[in-house]
Amino acid sequence: MKFAMVYLLVSSLTHSPLLAGAALLAFWLAGGSWWVGRLPDLFGPWRRWQQERALRDLLATNPHDLNARTDLAGLVAERNPAEAKELLGEVLRRYPEQALPHYWLGVACLRSGDLAGGQAAIDAALERRRDLRWGEPGLVLGDAYAAAGRHAEAIRAYERALHVHGSYAEVWFKAGQAAKAGGDAARARHFWQSTLRTTQGAPPFKRRKDRLWRWRAWWALRAW
Repeated sequence: MKFAMVYLLVSSLTHSPLLAGAALLAFWLAGGSWWVGRLPDLFGPWRRWQQERALRDLLATNPHDLNARTDLAGLVAERNPAEAKELLGEVLRRYPEQALPHYWLGVACLRSGDLAGGQAAIDAALERRRDLRWGEPGLVLGDAYAAAGRHAEAIRAYERALHVHGSYAEVWFKAGQAAKAGGDAARARHFWQSTLRTTQGAPPFKRRKDRLWRWRAWWALRAW
């Protein structure tokens, strides 16, 4: 999809699909394949808008579709937490044992500034499924506490994510940032060194995904 986006962009600039194809082929042969998977996903917002529109259309015909309510709540939780909470109300009343609706409720609470409510909802989600979204709940909760200046709680949340996903480079790095902000230099260095260690020997796709955090950890260790 990203390579297709580049092709469309070059075609629009050159006004020649053949010339665009030749240019991209030359770029590839010259080593341009290194960039595949590293370009920003400019179609991401458009895909999210399409998904949201499809879910809204579905709910217009069947407002009690609980899966659609949960999926739509996940898409709008950060942007419109009040709507997400409203969507999840019926889901949680009928199926309180499902983990994902509790998680999206936690995200909505955090985005609306309710740290206690967000913590409670995410705790409920992780009680039901410890490996939910492979550590993402701990990352989201840690980010919220870090933004509020509650660094010890942020580290605890990040560590919950690491217990599930031990090679989560973003979480290792952010835990180091929280430790630094809390004045614990030794712990910060430990977290940053772990960022580098967990990315060594990883599969190529994982190294591409974690490159930013590896670079930031490398720089943090030398700058502080």
